[in-house]
Amino acid sequence: MNSITNQEAKARKLIYALLVVLVFEGVLRKALPAIGVGIFFLKDLLCVVGLYFFVQTKLSETSKKTAKFFKAVIILIYPLLLYNLFIDPILIVWGGKLYLLYFVIAILMTIAFPADYKNRFVFFSNLFAILIVTTVLTGILQLNLPSTHWLNRSVGGDSLENFSAAGQLRISSTFSFTAQYSFFLVFAAAVFLAFFFINIKNKKNSVLFFLIQAGTLLMLIIGGFSTGGRSAVLGIVTIIVIGFVCIGLNNPFFALKKLIVPVLLFLFVFPVIKIWKPEYFAAYAERSSGDNNDAILDRILEPFVQLSSSSFLGHGMGVMTNGSDKISSYAASIRNSGFWTETDFSTIVWEGGLYLTVVWYGFRLFVIFTAFRILLSIKNKDFYSAGAFLFAYILVQGLIGTLTIQPPIAIYFWFCFGALICIQKFDEYDSNYNNKISKE
Repeated sequence: MNSITNQEAKARKLIYALLVVLVFEGVLRKALPAIGVGIFFLKDLLCVVGLYFFVQTKLSETSKKTAKFFKAVIILIYPLLLYNLFIDPILIVWGGKLYLLYFVIAILMTIAFPADYKNRFVFFSNLFAILIVTTVLTGILQLNLPSTHWLNRSVGGDSLENFSAAGQLRISSTFSFTAQYSFFLVFAAAVFLAFFFINIKNKKNSVLFFLIQAGTLLMLIIGGFSTGGRSAVLGIVTIIVIGFVCIGLNNPFFALKKLIVPVLLFLFVFPVIKIWKPEYFAAYAERSSGDNNDAILDRILEPFVQLSSSSFLGHGMGVMTNGSDKISSYAASIRNSGFWTETDFSTIVWEGGLYLTVVWYGFRLFVIFTAFRILLSIKNKDFYSAGAFLFAYILVQGLIGTLTIQPPIAIYFWFCFGALICIQKFDEYDSNYNNKISKE
């Protein structure tokens, strides 16, 4: 029993460490540029440690079932890895990690939080509240610092003014660049709301707890606007809407009861903050003005144009990922020519051809379908509500997320999938326990 408990504790520490590294990677790289490359690869190193830990650990039935997803995608992508051996051997590691390495997070979640460990999620709730508040306050600090300050420079040393929107600074908070901050805020919205439903019953002072949660959620939304990017705002709103729609389909009255107070609070407080601190919303307002329909349409159609002319096995996995040109001469030659695939779909089409497009998107759709089945199997309304927001994140990122380009999004995606499995097991454990008590 002690060895099992130690395994669970180690898995939790790995997950905590990985989340903290993801959040503070950017500020550490700015403050310690001499070891910036090492900090950049730290998340991958932690995932490799997690993979080793997974191999060495005696798995529960839940973890074994989750691991089957991992084995299936390895088998399906294996032919493509062999093909990459002839293009550039380094791409086997660099490209393979984007599709295979980060899934270990889902397995670690099922190890770290067995069916009778739901109270351990309380720590996660507090951790995410701290991370949300810390990142938003750091972003606000950036807006009040001169452009020459080290915090307002990119990890490469350039001023963030180079990435401004119509003269308005786009902040990166504790992250390496603005987009990563947006990625985190959308993920944090899903997880934070999920933990809200799991933990609210465990608090003696539910009113105080609710106000703290509502305040943190308001900070989250302010953070989304202050990035200056529509992806953060639209992502947070989409997660909230899909989550509450899922809750409403299961229990409309419960959804309305949980939604009405936060909405009224938001409608009252948000306009006040916007008038009091308009600089928090300036970059977003600039980027949202104007007609961008043509650019959006081009980005939607571009991948399908590429699909019509793609090869069967593509041109090399991982070439379009940040940093590939530093370790692969082949990737460097492609990137230096100015070629770049901005969207996730176009990246998959170019890197892995028709084969990877079918395999990877087929796998992602299967994960979404599985997540939905898991959600529907949850009976307790609080657990179901928590799972609804995790499913919302899995649905959105599984369909349109840049899992192939951005490792943080892939890590967040598999974290939510693993957390949803954990919640299902919490629900089953409580249901069996209550049935046992009632029979006695």
